[in-house]
Amino acid sequence: MDFHKLKEELTEKDPHSFLALASAEQEQSDDDPFFVFQMNIEEIFETSINFLSSEETLSMEEVNDWKEADFLVVCQTIDGDFIGGNKAETFVIPQSLYKTDIEIYPYFLSDFFIAYEDGTIESPTLPPV
Repeated sequence: MDFHKLKEELTEKDPHSFLALASAEQEQSDDDPFFVFQMNIEEIFETSINFLSSEETLSMEEVNDWKEADFLVVCQTIDGDFIGGNKAETFVIPQSLYKTDIEIYPYFLSDFFIAYEDGTIESPTLPPV
């Protein structure tokens, strides 16, 4: 996916608009993606939270607090990790959902994906590009 093009096409800088555009773009692509964008990813994320519930993992209460700042999960990697964000930050959430392993980057989603693909972000969770 061309995240530079996606950023240019984005009319509103919010996670919901980003997900709608990225999901539509991915449906039209023949590429085998590492990042899987789908409109029902939030349901998958919440099911994982409920299934892996413990003191060490992310809770629905914490996610609901994030949602007050317009947080939305937008994709899952083929390794099972989640990526979400709000208007100012991107969260890399490992499939384990351990709170101590969550990474937060000071980028809007499109900027995060551009920086990741350019190799300017080194994530302990995501593989190097």
